[in-house]
Amino acid sequence: MTRTDGASRTAGNALLLTCLLIPFLARADIADPVHLRTDSSWRDLAPRLYIQDETDADLDYIKTEITFVNYVRDRTEADVQLTITSQTTGDGGREFCLTFQGLGSFRDINSVLKQTVSPAATDDEIRTALVATIRRGLVPFVARTALRDHLSIEFTPPTAPTAVTDPWRNWVFSISLDGWGNGDQAYSYVYANLSPNLKRVTERQKLELNGGMTANHRRFVIDSTTTITALTRSYYANGSWGSKLSEHFSLGARIEYLTSDYYNVRYVFAAGPKLEYNIVPYSEYVRHKIYIQLAPAVAHSRYFDTTLLNRLEETRVKNKAVLGATLTRPWGSVELTAEGSHYLHDFSKNRLSLSSTVSLRIVAGLSLSISGGYNLIHDQLSLRKGTASEEERLLRLREMLTGYSCWLGFGISYTFGSPYSNIVNPIF
Repeated sequence: MTRTDGASRTAGNALLLTCLLIPFLARADIADPVHLRTDSSWRDLAPRLYIQDETDADLDYIKTEITFVNYVRDRTEADVQLTITSQTTGDGGREFCLTFQGLGSFRDINSVLKQTVSPAATDDEIRTALVATIRRGLVPFVARTALRDHLSIEFTPPTAPTAVTDPWRNWVFSISLDGWGNGDQAYSYVYANLSPNLKRVTERQKLELNGGMTANHRRFVIDSTTTITALTRSYYANGSWGSKLSEHFSLGARIEYLTSDYYNVRYVFAAGPKLEYNIVPYSEYVRHKIYIQLAPAVAHSRYFDTTLLNRLEETRVKNKAVLGATLTRPWGSVELTAEGSHYLHDFSKNRLSLSSTVSLRIVAGLSLSISGGYNLIHDQLSLRKGTASEEERLLRLREMLTGYSCWLGFGISYTFGSPYSNIVNPIF
């Protein structure tokens, strides 16, 4: 027998032995009656938790760190629903709002906890802070079960408060650069964006200045002698200031600057006041916001080429109104926006924009998400005069005359089977 034959026989024996052991290895995990009895005895007593996350939290980490509850896939199976939302703080960090709503026999227990993280916080620091806050919020629910005898509560005395001195006086500076590209032998595309930002946010006022430059470069190789390249660029700068007059009213102002070869705009300056009325108090923003905004503005524009209306420069007054609503509820979330605008010199030059994002849990295991928008467009004052070339139309190198634009996205999913989702398995 050759060495190769011996190695082959050894490998075959090892493979046969592995195949024979697989049923025993598989049964070993479920054949430990002590383990099963111990696990199921307290799992049956633990409250069932359903998490509605609107922030992309690390749910696997939460499940591995908080093991004194049963995680379920559907709200109808839960004893408590945890809704996680967030908003940006003045320094660029995030404030998480955790709403605990009792269901069934726990329906009289409700609480809201908040957790703030700094803009410099890492993903691990954020998830660790969230886990600590979720633990505190679940205590009243666990305390009502037989597991209360296994709770251990620690108290760390707070240190004496110290005076906080902010040398920056709430001013926050940031700058970002991002880009993307792809290509092959016959095609290439490069996108780049640079955007600085400056803002100052206090309890009553908010000031923000931002700007940026965006460039898109495309290259098409038609044949050995023909190559088409296209470059579009835009530069912009915006400034806004607002002051909260009450829990429902705010007043402010805005300025805008734009230059864009795609829109035939050499430059446009716009400025005007802003007024907002919020039907619900601003303090309840993380749960819902229903608002009306009015924003008239004066705009002075100069164009690269003569427009369809035979203009190279003009000054116009534009009115704009926005109606919006954002709701986060146990059954899902809804965001609706309607925006209308028109020019005072010609009311036929107007635009109406509608957009919506809806996420619903219809029945147990069945969820639906829809997002879309529709724009009625009659205000393209900067359109270039003349007929666009085939390249300009196909490569979208200039704005084209249109009466509308729209977009739509949807998704539906149905999940059934075990109601529990306690296990986290990171393999493969």
